[in-house]
Amino acid sequence: MAVYKIFPEKDASIYSAYPAMNTGLDAILDVNNQVTQSNPVARVARSLIKFSNSEINNVINTVAPSYITGSNWRGTTSGSQAGGNWAAELKAYVAKANGVIIDSKIEVYPVSGSWYNGSGQYLDNQQITNGASWDYRLFSGSTKWLTGGWATGATGSYSGSDNAGGGNWYWTAGANGFNGINAFTQYTQSFGLRSAKDLGVDVTNYIKIWYSSSNNLIAASSQTNIANEGFMVKWENDREFVTNFAESPQLAFYAIDTNTIYPPVLEIKWRDFSYATTIGALKTNTWLSGSGYPSVPGDSTWPTINNTGGLEPFPSPITFSNFTASRVGTGSGDNVHIDLTMNGHNITRARVTQGGEGYKAGDKIRITSQSLLDEQVIGFVSGDLDFVIRQNQIDNLDVINTPDMYVALDDNPGVFYSESINKFRLNVRPDFPSRTFLTSSLDTQNHALPSASYYAIKDLDTNEFIVDFDTKYTQISCDVTGSHFTVYMNGLEPERYYQILVQTNVNGNTIIKDENYYFKVVNG
Repeated sequence: MAVYKIFPEKDASIYSAYPAMNTGLDAILDVNNQVTQSNPVARVARSLIKFSNSEINNVINTVAPSYITGSNWRGTTSGSQAGGNWAAELKAYVAKANGVIIDSKIEVYPVSGSWYNGSGQYLDNQQITNGASWDYRLFSGSTKWLTGGWATGATGSYSGSDNAGGGNWYWTAGANGFNGINAFTQYTQSFGLRSAKDLGVDVTNYIKIWYSSSNNLIAASSQTNIANEGFMVKWENDREFVTNFAESPQLAFYAIDTNTIYPPVLEIKWRDFSYATTIGALKTNTWLSGSGYPSVPGDSTWPTINNTGGLEPFPSPITFSNFTASRVGTGSGDNVHIDLTMNGHNITRARVTQGGEGYKAGDKIRITSQSLLDEQVIGFVSGDLDFVIRQNQIDNLDVINTPDMYVALDDNPGVFYSESINKFRLNVRPDFPSRTFLTSSLDTQNHALPSASYYAIKDLDTNEFIVDFDTKYTQISCDVTGSHFTVYMNGLEPERYYQILVQTNVNGNTIIKDENYYFKVVNG
């Protein structure tokens, strides 16, 4: 349900025909094997694209750690590495395409070796040589790209002495890949005569290896640490340095310095979908007691209390799943810290109603996470720790069951700053509600969208999808208040207008709500 976009910190094309030329400020990234009838000598171009390692780490560590790390993906040398709930994709948008008449593959690899961006453009009247080029990593006359003696798992390619260079990249790690991942397996995309020409390549494993290397999580000596030096984008070997005019694929993508809305992006997506239309009532005076629970007095730390002992079950869908308590200080009136989870819902407010040993009535209980209910009470009795939550009213949200529906976008001021994060909520109701006896207007009663509902974001001027419908990463969540989803505005070009579309399915009918759900992103 979340899509976070990172823009490059640097990019450049390197050309075999101009071995010292830098293009760090050019608006185009070239990937080609150019051959003409008048000039049968193959001229190859490759592109370098680097995204900030600190921005990648920020997404993983700060923006979405609960959805990317842990059971979804551990940054350690053990555990499941499937990463099924998140992915990273390198995207670049085509500006020009020629000669792609034979099915060909573009390959994407991690770059080996640092490189300078430079300030040149393609065929400047006075050629700029202060950054990466076909021959050099840094600037003309400095450190050359290696043509041998590469780092472990790295390589390079060249054809004859005139074409020596062209960058270095990692291509294999074999069994030594991080956590069993062959982290440098070729990521490729096929192109043909009638295929779409935008680049969209899954690079999740590359992000994993960069993150794990930069955070010192690869401990085994047989495993490879790889610094983030960006991506190498090139045609497959069979399509480079080919002198046959019929095999002359050329793709030009927009660079970060484009004046369009199509710079390359690293798109990190994760699934934070949750769906619940009911908050159930907890039983009155449900006590957790028994020999498995710790004594209150004396201990500086209480052990974790598992779902055992004298637990009286709560009604579905809420069950008691985790309880951790710790002392804060000693003596009468001390505070207590409690973490409590019930089916993913967390209690945040409570107080002591009965004075136990070391505690007195009225003591506040400090509890983490978000609120589940409006009124909660925790009680202590002398000796064992006992727990009680008083009954609360059941809140329920009906799921809409007719394709004739009204959907409105809430929490939309119309203008957002480029670094803001907004949770959009949806007001949903039938167009033609059934007549019934109620104490409130039918028009004010919100409904939930079905769980198979998704959002998309479209550029209002170009009508192109910036975020397309995705059954995994743009699925619309729901709580007892209504349906909702979160948009990270940093991935949208500022000073432009965008439109939100909603797709759902009711009784076998696929419905797309293409209404006036507009907003603008501004700098700030």
